[in-house]
Amino acid sequence: MQTERPLLTIAIPTFNRAGYLKELLSTLFDQLVAEPRVELLISDNASPDETPAVVQSFAGRGLPVRYLRNETNIGSDANFKQCFEQAHGKYLWLFGDDDIIVPGGIAKLLPLLASEDYALVYLSPYPFRHDYLAERTRDRFRRFAQTAPDGVQFARKVGTTMAFISAMIVNKDSYRSTEHVNLADFVGSNLVHLGWVLPVLRSGGTNLLVWEKLVAARGGNSGGWGICRVFGDSLKRVIDLTLPDRKDIGTEIVNSTLKNWFPLMVMEVRRGTAGPLEAENMRDGLESIHRKNWRYWVYVFPVITFPYTLARLWYSLTKYVSRSERLLSMVLSYPVWRKNLIWRQR
Repeated sequence: MQTERPLLTIAIPTFNRAGYLKELLSTLFDQLVAEPRVELLISDNASPDETPAVVQSFAGRGLPVRYLRNETNIGSDANFKQCFEQAHGKYLWLFGDDDIIVPGGIAKLLPLLASEDYALVYLSPYPFRHDYLAERTRDRFRRFAQTAPDGVQFARKVGTTMAFISAMIVNKDSYRSTEHVNLADFVGSNLVHLGWVLPVLRSGGTNLLVWEKLVAARGGNSGGWGICRVFGDSLKRVIDLTLPDRKDIGTEIVNSTLKNWFPLMVMEVRRGTAGPLEAENMRDGLESIHRKNWRYWVYVFPVITFPYTLARLWYSLTKYVSRSERLLSMVLSYPVWRKNLIWRQR
């Protein structure tokens, strides 16, 4: 029996996705079957499908897993919160049941986690629809990892992807040692996980960005929430509660959401590839919050209101401009950020 505290807990909240969970556990089996530094936790939100049998099958083959099954469906936020509270590891990686940790990913990640006391770790994901191996991409600058010594820099580089659970690892000790709001206050927001991410980001610890693509994010597979409700109203509320004295970090997150995330999601909604999301009046939902931010009028308003062909053209143009700006910024600041690169595993 393991007596030492795990370095990392991979916590998988799941509901009614036995097939996806089986694929994820299949990729984790060889990586974790003999890895005592990692605790694998599955929190089943009363799935009516074959989820218990899938977990039992892998456990019977020797995969060390702690399986929690709720008697009733307590909702996704409460299940995320339960994962956070039940995790024993120093680091918690809340991981989506339909995403994938690529083969060899754990072996590359653990030396990084063991080498320093990071506050947050971001793992740059890549999207896939069918075959996560065939669709895997590489970092365009061939970076492995990089430290981010302050919260503003981290928020600027990560942006809205901070809200993607499979991309974020949090140091629970850092969370306990910093001022934070009760996680129960965020249940129902669809962003309860930011209730531990943002206070840690605010705390001023050193953060890590892993650029090598170790996480495959399944696209078009989410539903049951609204992009304006969650990333408009809820995101503003979570930022106001967790970053009351760090408006600079909150501003970076909001601006990235308007400039990069909302245009992409609006176009996916209009194309019909976004998944079964809530029907919303996106203009009404966002203008009440962001009408004073010029980024809404330049990046979001046109893709909501223009005819589809023109909206697609506008989106492509602004995306190209944004990418060019980021590339130019990286080139000009290369002597600065190069010092923070981690070229290989320690």
